[in-house]
Amino acid sequence: MDSSKGYMAEGHSVTKPPFFDGTDYPYWKNCMQVFLRAQNFELWKIVRTGPYELPQDEDTWTKDQIAKGTLNWSALNMMQCAVHPKEYSRVSTCTSAKEMWDKLELIYEGTSEVRESKVSMLISEYEMFKMNHAETISDMFARFMVLINGLKGLKKEYSDSDLVGKILRSLPSSWNTKVTVIEDSKNLSTMKLDELIGSLMTYELNVKR
Repeated sequence: MDSSKGYMAEGHSVTKPPFFDGTDYPYWKNCMQVFLRAQNFELWKIVRTGPYELPQDEDTWTKDQIAKGTLNWSALNMMQCAVHPKEYSRVSTCTSAKEMWDKLELIYEGTSEVRESKVSMLISEYEMFKMNHAETISDMFARFMVLINGLKGLKKEYSDSDLVGKILRSLPSSWNTKVTVIEDSKNLSTMKLDELIGSLMTYELNVKR
């Protein structure tokens, strides 16, 4: 019997860490960073830079050292609770939260050379991005953000003005009139992406009417 069957992810919770089942690592990574910071910034610091160095003999720990030791174990406990048993088997020999974090990052993002290759591939997709025939603005935007978030997860980010310009260039010729109006009436260097998408969705609804 497959032990993974019936094992359900917890979903979003302010008290339980986001659950990683081996899929969509960039999304989980971002959610986990936010969760750890929200719980206690010291926990994220331990995951990012490593545990506090403490004496081997726990019986000699001072009150401050006990508090730091508790944070070390809390960070490790959160990382263990955040991954599916199948994924945990990949990092079960890790003795610190940082070691687990780094190993998952290596498994799912690869070495720096691999990440650079992935970035190059996604940048190519970004440059070639176009709105598909019969696609709605909402569908196009969702597809666009998957691409942007993938790049962001690999530390390649674009400014709002870059994204606004890219969206406008991605629209088919049937949108030329609306694009011209936006370009003539708005300061594209300060326009927010959400503002643009809202304007395009409103125009799309009016056309359908």
